[in-house]
Formats: sequence, structure tokens, C-alpha cells
Amino acid sequence: MLLGLTKLCAVISSLSLNIAFADYNNNPVLSIPKINLNQEFYPNDKLKNNVDRGIQVIDGSTMPDKNGNLILAAHSGSSSIAYFKHLDLVNIGDRVFVDYKGHKYSYVISNIYDVEKTGFVKIKRNNKQTLTLITCKKNTNKQTVFIGYLTPN
Repeated sequence: MLLGLTKLCAVISSLSLNIAFADYNNNPVLSIPKINLNQEFYPNDKLKNNVDRGIQVIDGSTMPDKNGNLILAAHSGSSSIAYFKHLDLVNIGDRVFVDYKGHKYSYVISNIYDVEKTGFVKIKRNNKQTLTLITCKKNTNKQTVFIGYLTPN
């Protein structure tokens, strides 16, 4: 049976959307609308949870459904894995989202600061549910740290 071109495109489009959503249901997704970022990350996959392969969940992080700090790092260069290459366009007051286990967690960026790139970033602990994003600052020996706090959707 032949489908008309319009019906065939609708079927393919529907299948593609279902496949994309199925993948996203298995792993958390970081969304930053200001820089058009929608990227899965893999906290439970030792191979993929690596800054040289994608967005890395830093050891000691807490996922958004628990009280604590979700700390994510990614490259900011020009390669295909430089997911934070436009993070420097994010400002205080911008929203960042994490889709996790069927819930969308909304964070507002409240602080941005630079630190020397030493391989370590000192993160202050507090009683707020926090999202911390870390990336290298272009053309320097520094890293930029973005702090966001959970807000009601």
C-alpha cells in the first residue's frame, strides 16, 4: 500500500519524535534556551559520563530530585563535544532546565564567576537545591562557574 507523500512525512515525523522522546526518558537532559542547548547527559554510564565525550556529572553531585548540588562540566571550544561553547552568553537571571525522571527542574542563574584553571573548583555547599555549570573560559587559563538555584516552574 502506498502512502501519499504528506501522510508518509507525517508518519516519519511522528516516529522521529517518539524515538527522540524515548531516548530522553532514559537520561537527564540539560536545556538552556538562551543558547539553544538541549543535551542528554549520562550520570550512570562510566564511559559517556566524561568531559571528553559530553557533559560530565562531577563526582559528589546530587541529582535534582534530592537536596544538594548537581555539578556539570563540559568543554567550551569549537569541537563537536563543546556543549558549553556558548555558555558565556548566559547571564544572571537566565533560566536553565534539567529534565529528570519525568520532571522538569527550573533553575535561575544567580552567580557567575571565574576561577584559575587548576583541575579543582571549590564549590560552596548550602541548603538550596543548586545547579553548577563549569567550563573553560576561552583564550585564558580560567574556568567560569555558573550557579543556579531551583525555582518553582
